[in-house]
Amino acid sequence: MTLAGPHLVHDLVVALDYGQFGIYGGYRPHVDYMDLLARAQSGPGIASYECGAVILSPHQNNFRMPLRIEVWHQRPPDDESSWEEIMECQLAVETGELRYESPAVAVTAVCQIPNGQYALRVCGRGFVNRGWPGSTEPGDVWRIQLWPIADEFADRRVKAWQSA
Repeated sequence: MTLAGPHLVHDLVVALDYGQFGIYGGYRPHVDYMDLLARAQSGPGIASYECGAVILSPHQNNFRMPLRIEVWHQRPPDDESSWEEIMECQLAVETGELRYESPAVAVTAVCQIPNGQYALRVCGRGFVNRGWPGSTEPGDVWRIQLWPIADEFADRRVKAWQSA
């Protein structure tokens, strides 16, 4: 069986700062963002809780970062060779929307996503340096894919970008 493609797509341009961003499908007042950040830094580069995740980027910043969000009916085909950085986790969407946030960035991007329990695959490419990329618009691009799941799905790094 061939997959037709995502049934919902949002193409955004967002800002990234401090080498991290968050994706949220709901809110939990008890969640400590700094604890999530520490878990991502000491682990696979991603840390999630019920309805949110913190993702680390090799770049310190990108104030004009393309981000494509795709929702699939089932696990999308593997295109790992097209990406330099890949991480996965589990995330619940409870508010009918997915929010993108990054520290010190005033604008939050929001897109409509059906409520549900999802696997989340985060992919990035176009990295030039770890840390300061030499520009505020270094050209890296990101994609987030979501597909429904019923079982637990652990935070994991699938592929890590290696600087030359």
